[in-house]
Amino acid sequence: MTRLSQLCATLVLALAAAGAQAANYAGTTFEIEMIVFERTGGMAQSRETWPAAPRLQYPEEWVDFDTADGENLFLSPVATRLNNKTAALNRGGSYRVLFHKAWRQVLQLKRNSPAILIAGGDTFGEHHRLEGSVKLSVSRYLHLSTDLWLNDFGGGQPVEGGGVLLPSRPVAEIAAVAGEEPMGLQAQDMGPSPSPLEPVAADAAPEPAYASHVTLLREERRMRSGELHYLDNPAFGILIEVRTVEPSDSD
Repeated sequence: MTRLSQLCATLVLALAAAGAQAANYAGTTFEIEMIVFERTGGMAQSRETWPAAPRLQYPEEWVDFDTADGENLFLSPVATRLNNKTAALNRGGSYRVLFHKAWRQVLQLKRNSPAILIAGGDTFGEHHRLEGSVKLSVSRYLHLSTDLWLNDFGGGQPVEGGGVLLPSRPVAEIAAVAGEEPMGLQAQDMGPSPSPLEPVAADAAPEPAYASHVTLLREERRMRSGELHYLDNPAFGILIEVRTVEPSDSD
């Protein structure tokens, strides 16, 4: 066998091993803890320009923290460990924590992973200061995809007839037949779910809501378990840690 043939064979074996490793990671339970915070003066001090009319959209495949998978929650809540980080961020007034949760999740390859709906901060009508979704998946590494936006409502109420159009938070369709797929993993209704015993009213769709300004955080990040990762822009940021779950914890 020539040296070139040996190198090619070695490369093929390495790629096969990497693929097997990725397959082994898929279906593994991890513990995730995420903090989303805003800089209280971030936009005023920033010279960055932002899209005046960004296109905001929730994904078709999603789960939230109320989504049931059989009798269990798809995202199982656990105790937070980064409380010292939230305390440090809230101290002094330069930052404000909008979202802080910890949960267990079985991570899959990206094509099989639903997005997780995120909301936090002050509410303005049906909307929140922080909205959007994140997606966690696994291959050779852990991967995080963010599609979050920070809403500015100016005078404290959603802007009517102008500004940035905000999408309605999706809700799961009510299963009409026993044995249907869990909520959030099938076709979604982008408006409020009607009662299964009542017809849908013609005016059931929510009124359009607008923000005077929106700041986006859309990013792809490769991560390692056990490390605290940081993503940000001048307006807001994320602290996230993904931890392996010891087999004894789930016995």
